[in-house]
Amino acid sequence: MDFKEHLKKYLSEKEIDQLINSLTLERTHSLIINPNKINEETFQKKFPKVIKHPFLKNVFYYEHKDYDFGKSYLFDNGLFYIVDASSLLVSYFLEPKENSLILDMCAAPGGKTISTSLNYKNVEFISNDISYQRALTLSSNIEKLGLSNISVTCGDFLQINNQINNSFDYIILDAPCSGSAMFRKMEEMEKDWSIEKVLKQQKIQINLLNKAIDLLKPEGFIIYSTCSFSFEEDEEVILNVLANRDDAEIVSLPHIDGEYRSSELNEAIHIFPHLYKGEGQFIAKLQKKKNDSLVKSIVDKKTINYKSSELNKLLTNYDLHFNCISNMNNQIYGHNFNFSLPKNIKFIRKGINICEIKNKDILIPSFNLAHYLNTEKSIILDEKEVKSYLHGDTIERNNLNNGYNVVSFNDINLGFVKCVNGTLKNLYPKGLRH
Repeated sequence: MDFKEHLKKYLSEKEIDQLINSLTLERTHSLIINPNKINEETFQKKFPKVIKHPFLKNVFYYEHKDYDFGKSYLFDNGLFYIVDASSLLVSYFLEPKENSLILDMCAAPGGKTISTSLNYKNVEFISNDISYQRALTLSSNIEKLGLSNISVTCGDFLQINNQINNSFDYIILDAPCSGSAMFRKMEEMEKDWSIEKVLKQQKIQINLLNKAIDLLKPEGFIIYSTCSFSFEEDEEVILNVLANRDDAEIVSLPHIDGEYRSSELNEAIHIFPHLYKGEGQFIAKLQKKKNDSLVKSIVDKKTINYKSSELNKLLTNYDLHFNCISNMNNQIYGHNFNFSLPKNIKFIRKGINICEIKNKDILIPSFNLAHYLNTEKSIILDEKEVKSYLHGDTIERNNLNNGYNVVSFNDINLGFVKCVNGTLKNLYPKGLRH
């Protein structure tokens, strides 16, 4: 069965032709700005050719010929995150309440975690990916943006038992899929597509959604999404799960311009490129029914497992306050919740990476910390100095005290330097230098 034929399961010939034709057109480009670093008005003045999204906060479309944002030092330093506007609807529909605990089960590279964190500051994330390398990419993206409320883990939630069931207020399940909504973005996805792949992924999706419902607190919500146009991976997964358990129900999503709803599951939406400016997405929202199940807390009390006078000086200097301090492989993290998770779910990071321990007592403040802080105590670089800094060069400055300092340019923190007798030694990450 080819791609066009399989779409007949829920689309008319006309709708199929419109969808397939849209996949031959140029892909869209969009980003979400970091409101901790810049506001919409300032961003639009700086980049006048961007187009504000009609209803998503802090989201802009742009043409790649106008701006190559992925190669900008502003991207490397967390001013914005490049992400498809279709996938940002997950955060829009999630609407978490304050002080909620959110699990993002298949989070890398991080668009849904990041956009939700940027829009909802007073929530806490456990963002997981089964792939260690993808989890590292997720952690790196969070680090650039300076986000403090995200812990990154690596593991397979299908391999845990029921010890943390009924634990999460919200769950994002962006399930692995056949990826037909990625055809315009990645040519190899189209070449790799087959109905056999669709059906193989469907089995995984059903298992993941059942596990997500188990992990969810009673009256909590799940957003299930895919970047697939296949009925088998979308409506059929939801209908299968709801038919086989009585503790969850579908929640009708509010209407938006550019949506498509199938008659088989009218509460969920498809995003098609010919109807909405984006690459495509399927989104459904479920709620776990109220019951008498014990709601479990996986949050521990205040935990400090690393103390030093140098760390206290660093925290005091930047007026930092965290309920928990963790030492993970000589990397010191600050976070406000300490989580108890099964042993096969490994932590990559917990909140903000404050510093690295070198030679027992020497603490080197992190790139992540620089992007978490405001520019109030930074050394302001001029245009010549910022080019040197981004290249990885040292900078000469007189009348500065020896020690570590944040450097900034145009009200954006770039990273740390170590001042030694008038020479600013460069701590900008080697992988970002240019």
